[in-house]
Formats: sequence, C-alpha cells, structure tokens
Amino acid sequence: MHAAVYRSILQENLSLSSSGRSQDQPFLPANTIAQWAASGRSHLQSSLTPGGLKVSHLCLVMLSICCGTGILSVALGPDNYWDLRYYHLYAPWAYLHDRYLYDVGPAQEQGFLNPIADLIFYGLISSPLNETPRVIAFVMGAMHGINAAVLFAISLHVVRPLAPSERWPLGVAAWLMGVSGAGFVSLIGTSTNDLTSSLFVLGSLLGVLKAARPATARASAVGFAGAGLLAGIGIGLKFTSAVFAPGLGAIALVAAARRRTIGGLVLFGAGALLGGLAVAGHHMLTLWHDFGSPTFPYLNQIFRSPYWEPEAIRDARFIPQDLWQLITYPFYWTKLAPYVVAEPAFRDWRAAIAYVAMVAGLAAFAVKFVRSGYRRERPSTHTCGLDLVFMFVVLSYLCWALGFGYYRYAMPLEMLTGVVTVGALIWVFEDRRLRIVAAIASLILAATTTVYLDWGRGHYGDRYVDVRVPPLPANSVVLIASWDPVAYFIPFAEPTAQYLGIENNYLELSQRNQLVAEVKRIMRTPGRPRFILNVDEFNSNKLNRILELLGLRLNASPCQPISSNLEGHALSLCRIADDASAF
Repeated sequence: MHAAVYRSILQENLSLSSSGRSQDQPFLPANTIAQWAASGRSHLQSSLTPGGLKVSHLCLVMLSICCGTGILSVALGPDNYWDLRYYHLYAPWAYLHDRYLYDVGPAQEQGFLNPIADLIFYGLISSPLNETPRVIAFVMGAMHGINAAVLFAISLHVVRPLAPSERWPLGVAAWLMGVSGAGFVSLIGTSTNDLTSSLFVLGSLLGVLKAARPATARASAVGFAGAGLLAGIGIGLKFTSAVFAPGLGAIALVAAARRRTIGGLVLFGAGALLGGLAVAGHHMLTLWHDFGSPTFPYLNQIFRSPYWEPEAIRDARFIPQDLWQLITYPFYWTKLAPYVVAEPAFRDWRAAIAYVAMVAGLAAFAVKFVRSGYRRERPSTHTCGLDLVFMFVVLSYLCWALGFGYYRYAMPLEMLTGVVTVGALIWVFEDRRLRIVAAIASLILAATTTVYLDWGRGHYGDRYVDVRVPPLPANSVVLIASWDPVAYFIPFAEPTAQYLGIENNYLELSQRNQLVAEVKRIMRTPGRPRFILNVDEFNSNKLNRILELLGLRLNASPCQPISSNLEGHALSLCRIADDASAF
C-alpha cells in the first residue's frame, strides 16, 4: 500500500519534470513532501505496533490478558505445591534474616537457591493481604499473565501476512496455542517462579526480534541492550533458565551480524551481565562470604567449600537416555503418563505438532531454495524473524533436554509452540485458506488432547497461608531429619530457635563436612531445650534411631502438633530428653 503511494508520487513528479519545469522550481513541491511524510509516519506507526495496532490499543489488550490470567488463577485455587512447603517460604525468610549459618539447611539443598523471585510471594503473604487470599491469587496470576501478553506481541510480530483477514486469525491461533499449554496453565498463580523467569526470557526474545529489524542505530542499540538486560534478569532469578542463554546469545549474534554492528552484541552481553548481577549478585556474595562458594552447595566439585561434600548435585531423572530419545523426546509426552518429563501425569501434543510443522516448513523452504536456482531469498514475506525463533527453539531445546529434561523449566518453549507451528504453516502453504484451516486444526488438536498437570492446589480459607506453631522456648534447637517438604513452618515459629536439617537430600550424619559437624556439636551440647520434628504418624522407634546416633533419646511428654492449611504432611514437635523442663 505504502509502496503504491510512493510510486504515484514519483510518477507525478517525473511527469512534471518532463513537461518543462523551471530551474527555480523544486523537484519535490511542498505538498508532495507533506504527502510523503504523512505516509512515512503511517508506515512507521504500523511497524512499531504489532499487527498495526495503536500503542494504546495494544496496552489495553495486554492489560486485559493479565487481568484474565489473574481471574483464572483465582479460579484454579491457592498454591499447595510441594516446593512451596519445601523451600519457597523458608528461603526468602532465611535470606532476609541472615539464617544461612545460624540454621543448618532445614530446607535442604534448595534452601540456598536465589530467593529474590520468592520475595514477591513472601511479601504478599507477610502483608495484610494474606487475609484476602483471592487477592493474592489474582496478583500472582496477573503477574504470570505478562508471559501471555509478551507472547501476544511475539505472535503478531512474527506472524504478519499482509491481509488483516489472514493476519489476525493466524496470529490469534498462534497465541492461543501457546497460552493453553499443560505447563503454563497449571503453573499460573503458583510460587515455583518458572513463570516469573520465563517472562524475562520471552521479553529478551522479543527484544532481539525487534533489534534485528531495520531501525535507527540508536533504536537498535537500545533493543540489544534491553534484550540482554531481560535475559540476565531471567537467568539470575532462576538459574535453570540458563538453558536459554545459548539460544538467546546465538540469535543476538545473528541479529547483530545482519545489522552489521559489533556494538549491538557487546551491549547485549553487557546488559545480560548487568541484569544477572542486579538480581543474583548480592545473594552470590552472601553465599561466598558464608560458605566460600557463590553457588553453594551446587558446583561444589569446583568451589570445594568445606561446608559440604566436593561433588556435583544433579537431577538426571528426566534427561534423555540416548540420541534417539533426544531426537524424539517431544513425542514422549503425547501419551498420558507420570515421570516422563515431570512427576505428575499429563499429556500435551503442542511440542510434537510444532516439531512436525517446523520440519515441514524447513523442508518447504529448502525445496523453494533449490527450485530458485540456489538464490538467497527471504523465507517468506508473511513472517518476520521466524528463522531466529526456530534457531532459539532448537538450541534451547537441546540445552534443556541435556541439562534437565524437566518440563517446568521449558515454559518458554511450550509457549512458543504456537508461533513455531503457525509460522511454519505459512512457509508450507501458499494458499491463504489452507493456512488458516491448518492453523485452526492444529489449535483444536492441541487443545482437545491436553491433560493438565496437577501440581497441587489448596482451598480458600481465611488466609492464603495459615501456619500455627506451638510456642517454643527461646534459643531452643529443632532437629529436622526428613526428606519431606516441611521447612514452611519455620518462618512462623520461634525466631530465636535454631533449625537443623539432617538425613535429607544433601546432608547425612555419615558425611564429614562442616555442616554435619555443626549439627553434631549443637545437638550434643547440653543446656538448650531440644526438639525433633515428627512427620506424619508418630513413630518413636524411628525418631529414637536417629537420636541414638547423637547420643540422645525422646522425652516422655507428648508431641505438640503444628496446624496448617498447607495440605501435605502432618507435623508435630517432640521434646528430646535432657535436664530441661518438659515441653
């Protein structure tokens, strides 16, 4: 449309030139320049807003998406996931109250992970808003809805046929397919932080896609720096998102090469470093100061902190076992089964559909390339940056599968399945109607075959988190000898008490490190009231077997229960026999 305007203006002025123009008459009259400027402004406006939307309209759509996700979070119910009880309540409390060396890992190895992202949820349940649990559910869901809003912008940026009658059905289909996945929907409003980190990863991807387009040098520099900053924040908030670093770095490199700018790549790297340090730097310094390792207890085979064993911590349960499984892994969770790429059973065809569509799209592009005499051409005028999305998805998938293979950590990939599928269909089909039909059919197939994961949801009560711990004597000691997720009660218990974790997923009494030595020293030192946490049904023989290793035994007084609205394990505090008064 804009090209036609330009051609008509040029033809008009060329005809003026041929009909005899005076030497003093300007080649482009003032009215012509005004027309051209107006057309340019219109073109610029459409290019800066996905799908030709006005900025105000786009903001309204994104706000509506976030509000809708918040409402969905309220409907799904409050979070009661294993990890919430495991460490998402204890970790931010311990970080804020300098408990790393006062306690001894009661939240097990995960209790040392960066808790910055947890501060949002912890702040909500520590405020008067805890008395309005549905408000907290809405806020958490709306925050996670930013993922869907960013994905909407990515969809309209990548999927952009010229005709609105095709652009909107395809763009919306790509977006709906991405936001209706088994992982994204099931995690909305939870405290796992996967959807907190992923919104920065998707934002970084969108930034690189924008920076790769022709623009002013200043706009390109800002785009690269902003994309790097978002990538660093996302990875710093949750280190499992590091699997997306190679993909983001690779497409930033390609984008910088296309823009012929080394400075853009440098700005991307500097932004990533700054973002990572901003959200993880202080926590890493704290761990370095306390334990001599910035990632304690992880990577201790490298840093060799004396506080733990010099060995690696890695969960390899979900990593593909061979090359064939790596290549075909997306088809493994098309069948309903537990412990494939997550503990709960679920089914999702999106990754498999996107896989097939991408292979078909690349094959179609290769055929066209050969038929054109190996001439280098753009893959399609109806997509923008789809090749960069393909590159990011493939590299990120390989890093994810070889690094973790755990479904929660792949949320950006799940959300991009719609963009990949619809974009590939545009490359495959020339006919507009076939594209729309194929996109809608893919969406329907994905939606009707999905079985969502159940991470654990609770029921609404008077408070979002309601934990009540029996009063403990000041400066008492509580031994927690369990692999179960039980540390959630500690922020609500006596703050001067010392909580010691042992016989869990990283500490055992048989080890020879400073943390185990500290547990033994504290438990064997008389004079302080001592307790042991009982999990589920009371079993005095089990508790006494653990205490005997420390030269201790249970007191005869009954255990005092801990009440909580977090469903899971029944907890109680049992007094250990000593010369102090009974509990």
